[in-house]
Amino acid sequence: MPFFSGERGRIRREILQLAWPVIIANFLQVLATTVDLIMVGQLGVADIAAVGIGGNLVSFMQRVMIGVTAGTIALVARAFGAENREEAEHFLFQSLVAGAILSIPLVIIGVVFAPAIAAPFSPDSNVLNLTAGFISVLFLSTPAQFIIFISIAGLRAAGDTKTPLVIGAIENVINFCINYTLIFGNFGAPALGVRGAATGTAISYTVGAILFLYLFAKRRLRIGIRRERPFVKWGTIRRVLNIGAPAAAEQFAFQIGLLVWIAMVVTFGEDAVAAHQIGLRIQSFVFMPGLGMSVAATALVGQSLGAGLPEDADLRAREATKMGLLVMSGLAAFNFVFAPLISFAFVGPGNAHDLTVTFIRIHATSIPAVGVFFTISGTLRGAGDTRWPLYASLAGTYLVRLPLSALLGYVLGFKIVGVWIGLPTEYYLRALVVAQRFRGGAWKSPSV
Repeated sequence: MPFFSGERGRIRREILQLAWPVIIANFLQVLATTVDLIMVGQLGVADIAAVGIGGNLVSFMQRVMIGVTAGTIALVARAFGAENREEAEHFLFQSLVAGAILSIPLVIIGVVFAPAIAAPFSPDSNVLNLTAGFISVLFLSTPAQFIIFISIAGLRAAGDTKTPLVIGAIENVINFCINYTLIFGNFGAPALGVRGAATGTAISYTVGAILFLYLFAKRRLRIGIRRERPFVKWGTIRRVLNIGAPAAAEQFAFQIGLLVWIAMVVTFGEDAVAAHQIGLRIQSFVFMPGLGMSVAATALVGQSLGAGLPEDADLRAREATKMGLLVMSGLAAFNFVFAPLISFAFVGPGNAHDLTVTFIRIHATSIPAVGVFFTISGTLRGAGDTRWPLYASLAGTYLVRLPLSALLGYVLGFKIVGVWIGLPTEYYLRALVVAQRFRGGAWKSPSV
């Protein structure tokens, strides 16, 4: 095929080889919580709203975790590019130690303050109680989630995107089986409803973390871990966090903005909240190809810069961006056309379904810009330049999405549709900001 011939074709094949397992692995990760949503959808709209809200609150924590791993993936990728496996394994081990330390306060906050965390996003007391029960269980698995995200980052930086895919598949099978048992009370088990969904997901995360640590310790992958003395090396942890902190701040700022955005929706009633949560879950699936291209760009750019080949890094980044834009544009068209059928997978005919269709179609207009933003952001993170994606996210969320949503939804009276229109506008601004940074070329600097 001409698309895969020549030097550019070779790079495109490299990108796809890294991206497709990431896309499927991320798909399976999102599928775990989506299965929860579909199953509890048989219980009622309040249960859909609770699991959706709870999923967003847990996602808040997860996205900050992923931000922290930006330091892991940048340093491990450069070490591999320089053919220094010992240093790469050192960065991975200390990243896991940092994750264990950071998870402790998150567990305490999530379990103790679950009702207070859920209150601003719950339209009534029933949804509040269900949501608090859901997140209090899931927050117990925070250490396991940290281990999973750091492990995935380290493996992808080393060029191994297939192991996370396999472990993700195992997690999903466990999640489905336990959910089917505990949500509905099958096989003689108690019917725990929303809490059953959280229990299945938490157990699947724990099993996944154990599998990653076992494979690392047995040194059966491209990268492994050894116990170090001293166990905690603060200099390395600071180096990881110095790179990861801006990416974590980006995710923190974005998630705060997302939660404020969700709080805006609460005032429009239970159907609007359910439609919003379903729409966000569908959005998570649509993001998968863009995230796959982003991870491929991060790993390949990091390895090229580690090997002292900045122009090769530039070429790889450009090809990943083109491919991301192409794939995401196709998804945008598909979602816009088939929005009614997609919505029926989550909710039956009625106002909640109609609102879900509207959300999907509004979001579809943003998907091409999402592809550009994700891929170029991945390029910058692979180079250790994690601040400009942060600036783009801050500008998009706080200067565009939230003010525009408030203006259209409340001041001008477009209600829930007005709130949603802020989303595509935000992502086009984000894409413009990171594209300008990429064109400037400062990210090719050899230092991190």
